[in-house]
Formats: sequence, structure tokens, C-alpha cells
Amino acid sequence: MLVSIFCATLLIPHLSAGELKKQEMTIAIPEELLTEFINDALPVKITRKKSFSGVIWIESVDRLKLGNDKISFSIKMHGENIGIKKKLGKRPVELNFGDVRLAFECEASIRYDKGRNILYVRPEVIQKKAEEQLLVPLLAALIEGREFPIEIQELKPIVTKIGDKSLIINMDISSIFTLNSILFIGIRPKVKENRPVSQDNP
Repeated sequence: MLVSIFCATLLIPHLSAGELKKQEMTIAIPEELLTEFINDALPVKITRKKSFSGVIWIESVDRLKLGNDKISFSIKMHGENIGIKKKLGKRPVELNFGDVRLAFECEASIRYDKGRNILYVRPEVIQKKAEEQLLVPLLAALIEGREFPIEIQELKPIVTKIGDKSLIINMDISSIFTLNSILFIGIRPKVKENRPVSQDNP
């Protein structure tokens, strides 16, 4: 998905607001286009906690809004053979829900770990639309209080030639943030000369 984002967007120098350093370039992705990219990658199976049984899938994400490192969206999920283990006092209790469909509104904060190339999303359910009120604890246990890691793939280096010199441009993702309905990806290019490997025999 990330490759498609880079191909479909323009590189611009830097934000006038000074959010990124001047030696960085920026990819700017409007929320409408980001919604398309996300839904093209769905459905996705999400990691469940040890207390869960069954399979949970994210079906769709709609009404995506991007603020200052905050996002809001509507999400639809479905589950197959869902069960959850809880404790009532000291007694373990297992609740079986079977096949379920879930729909709810979320707000989430994001942070980017540059060293690990991982974008973390921490959602919070703000409006629940489950078919049954019994599913409310399931929603909370699935989503709230968790950070979901999204691994960002590295960009391939660019090889170019200026005059008689061959150059390699490495593109490091230095920041990811949202502002005013746009997702910004900061890229810091590093240029070095592409020296051919010597073929001389000792």
C-alpha cells in the first residue's frame, strides 16, 4: 500500500509552518485519497488478545478525518466464532458470541518511531453501534488502551547520473504526522557517490 501512496502523490519542498526541517521533502496525502488506500488493503485480520478466541476482521473504514496528529473514523468489523474469557471474582467465565458484526466511531492518536520505522495508532471508541449491548465489553477489550503498530516499508534508493558522476540517493522516512485534513510524510534524502566495485585481481 505504501508504494502506491508514494507513486500517487507529489513531493513538495517543506511546510511553510516549519513543521519539517528545510532539508526534508514531504509527501502530502489528502484524507480522501488515504481512505481509498486503506480500503483497498482491506479486509485485514487484526491481532487479538490471549483472552479471545475466534477471528476478527476489519471490513471498512469510512468518514476519515485528519487533525493535528489526531484522526477520527468509522469502522466496520466482523468476527467468526468469537469468545472472550473474563473473571467474575475469582471464577473464570467464558462468554461466547458466535459470529458478530460491529460498527463504531473512533478517535485515535498517532506517533511515528523513526528508529524502528513503525507508525503507532492508539484508537478510542467514542460511539458504539453494536447489534447487542452485550458486545460493548468486546469492543472495549479489542480496541481501547492498545497501540496498533503499522510497519512502514523502507523506500528504495534512487540511482541517478550528474555529469560523469553516478549518485545514489537514499530516502529515509523521518516523520509522519497529520494536520488540516492531510497526512504528511517527511523524507530526508542522503546523497553519496556510486563508486563501482574494483574488478582488479590482486
